Amino acid sequence: MRDAIDLSPIAFVRNGISSKPDDWNTVRSELVFYEEYVEGLLGIENLSRLWVIFGFHENKEVRLRVHPRNDPTNPIVGVFASRSPTRPSKLGLTKVDLVGVEHNIVTVTGLDAFDGSPVYDVKPGDTGTDYSRWSTGKLDK
Repeated sequence: MRDAIDLSPIAFVRNGISSKPDDWNTVRSELVFYEEYVEGLLGIENLSRLWVIFGFHENKEVRLRVHPRNDPTNPIVGVFASRSPTRPSKLGLTKVDLVGVEHNIVTVTGLDAFDGSPVYDVKPGDTGTDYSRWSTGKLDK
Protein backbone atom coordinates (compact mmCIF):
# COMPACT_ATOMS: atom_id res chain seq x y z
CA MET A 1 0.00 0.00 0.00
CA ARG A 2 1.31 3.44 -0.89
CA ASP A 3 0.76 6.17 1.66
CA ALA A 4 0.66 9.73 0.44
CA ILE A 5 1.80 12.72 2.45
CA ASP A 6 0.51 16.22 2.06
CA LEU A 7 3.36 18.61 1.33
CA SER A 8 2.82 22.33 1.63
CA PRO A 9 5.56 24.81 0.78
CA ILE A 10 7.18 26.78 3.58
CA ALA A 11 8.99 29.13 1.19
CA PHE A 12 9.73 29.74 -2.48
CA VAL A 13 12.90 30.33 -4.49
CA ARG A 14 13.68 33.78 -5.86
CA ASN A 15 16.67 33.89 -8.21
CA GLY A 16 15.47 35.00 -11.67
CA ILE A 17 16.66 31.70 -13.21
CA SER A 18 14.30 30.18 -15.79
CA SER A 19 16.71 27.97 -17.75
CA LYS A 20 19.66 25.83 -16.71
CA PRO A 21 22.79 27.96 -16.16
CA ASP A 22 26.31 26.82 -16.99
CA ASP A 23 27.16 26.43 -13.30
CA TRP A 24 24.54 26.22 -10.53
CA ASN A 25 27.28 26.82 -7.93
CA THR A 26 27.51 30.45 -9.02
CA VAL A 27 23.76 31.05 -8.65
CA ARG A 28 22.67 33.12 -5.66
CA SER A 29 19.13 32.35 -4.53
CA GLU A 30 16.81 33.71 -1.89
CA LEU A 31 14.55 31.34 -0.01
CA VAL A 32 11.58 33.56 0.80
CA PHE A 33 9.81 32.05 3.80
CA TYR A 34 6.13 32.60 4.41
CA GLU A 35 5.59 34.70 7.55
CA GLU A 36 4.02 31.87 9.55
CA TYR A 37 7.35 29.96 9.36
CA VAL A 38 9.79 32.77 10.23
CA GLU A 39 9.95 31.68 13.88
CA GLY A 40 11.41 28.36 12.67
CA LEU A 41 14.48 30.18 11.30
CA LEU A 42 15.82 30.88 14.81
CA GLY A 43 19.50 29.82 14.92
CA ILE A 44 19.83 29.09 11.20
CA GLU A 45 22.37 31.92 10.91
CA ASN A 46 24.81 29.76 12.94
CA LEU A 47 25.06 27.28 10.07
CA SER A 48 27.26 27.42 7.01
CA ARG A 49 25.49 24.78 4.88
CA LEU A 50 21.87 23.71 4.46
CA TRP A 51 19.97 20.91 2.78
CA VAL A 52 17.07 22.34 0.77
CA ILE A 53 14.16 20.12 -0.24
CA PHE A 54 12.28 21.75 -3.10
CA GLY A 55 9.87 20.91 -5.90
CA PHE A 56 10.59 20.59 -9.61
CA HIS A 57 7.47 22.64 -10.23
CA GLU A 58 7.97 23.18 -13.97
CA ASN A 59 9.01 19.63 -14.90
CA LYS A 60 6.01 17.46 -15.72
CA GLU A 61 7.95 14.65 -17.43
CA VAL A 62 8.70 11.37 -15.68
CA ARG A 63 11.49 9.17 -17.04
CA LEU A 64 12.60 6.12 -15.07
CA ARG A 65 15.80 5.70 -17.10
CA VAL A 66 18.03 8.64 -17.91
CA HIS A 67 21.45 9.67 -19.12
CA PRO A 68 22.98 11.48 -16.10
CA ARG A 69 23.18 15.23 -16.69
CA ASN A 70 21.08 14.57 -19.81
CA ASP A 71 24.35 13.73 -21.59
CA PRO A 72 24.00 10.82 -24.06
CA THR A 73 27.70 9.98 -23.61
CA ASN A 74 26.86 8.92 -20.03
CA PRO A 75 25.46 5.39 -19.70
CA ILE A 76 21.74 5.06 -18.97
CA VAL A 77 20.86 4.57 -15.30
CA GLY A 78 17.63 4.44 -13.31
CA VAL A 79 16.33 7.84 -12.25
CA PHE A 80 16.91 6.93 -8.59
CA ALA A 81 20.62 6.53 -9.35
CA SER A 82 20.77 10.08 -10.71
CA ARG A 83 19.95 13.67 -9.83
CA SER A 84 17.57 14.01 -12.77
CA PRO A 85 14.51 16.24 -12.27
CA THR A 86 12.32 13.76 -14.19
CA ARG A 87 11.44 11.94 -10.96
CA PRO A 88 8.01 10.57 -10.05
CA SER A 89 8.02 12.51 -6.75
CA LYS A 90 9.14 15.85 -8.27
CA LEU A 91 11.29 16.48 -5.17
CA GLY A 92 14.78 17.93 -5.36
CA LEU A 93 17.43 17.87 -2.64
CA THR A 94 20.50 20.09 -2.74
CA LYS A 95 23.18 20.97 -0.21
CA VAL A 96 23.84 24.71 -0.41
CA ASP A 97 26.09 27.32 1.18
CA LEU A 98 24.36 29.79 3.51
CA VAL A 99 25.19 33.41 2.65
CA GLY A 100 22.92 35.27 5.05
CA VAL A 101 19.58 35.61 6.80
CA GLU A 102 17.40 38.69 6.99
CA HIS A 103 13.98 38.25 8.59
CA ASN A 104 12.14 35.84 6.22
CA ILE A 105 14.81 35.68 3.52
CA VAL A 106 17.59 33.08 3.62
CA THR A 107 20.22 33.70 0.94
CA VAL A 108 22.16 30.71 -0.39
CA THR A 109 24.45 29.75 -3.26
CA GLY A 110 24.49 26.51 -5.22
CA LEU A 111 20.77 25.75 -5.25
CA ASP A 112 19.80 24.07 -8.53
CA ALA A 113 16.20 25.26 -8.53
CA PHE A 114 14.41 27.62 -10.87
CA ASP A 115 12.79 30.89 -9.83
CA GLY A 116 9.45 30.25 -8.11
CA SER A 117 10.23 26.66 -7.08
CA PRO A 118 8.40 25.68 -3.89
CA VAL A 119 10.59 24.92 -0.86
CA TYR A 120 9.24 22.13 1.36
CA ASP A 121 11.91 21.90 4.02
CA VAL A 122 15.35 23.09 5.07
CA LYS A 123 17.70 21.09 7.28
CA PRO A 124 21.17 21.73 8.73
CA GLY A 125 23.91 20.69 6.34
CA ASP A 126 26.96 21.19 8.54
CA THR A 127 28.83 18.06 9.56
CA GLY A 128 27.91 17.00 13.06
CA THR A 129 25.33 19.76 13.52
CA ASP A 130 23.65 19.60 16.90
CA TYR A 131 21.61 22.53 18.15
CA SER A 132 22.69 21.86 21.75
CA ARG A 133 26.23 23.05 20.87
CA TRP A 134 25.11 26.50 19.67
CA SER A 135 25.15 27.92 23.15
CA THR A 136 28.72 26.67 23.70
CA GLY A 137 30.01 28.10 20.43
CA LYS A 138 31.19 24.66 19.33
CA LEU A 139 29.05 24.33 16.22
CA ASP A 140 31.01 22.72 13.36
CA LYS A 141 31.15 24.90 10.27
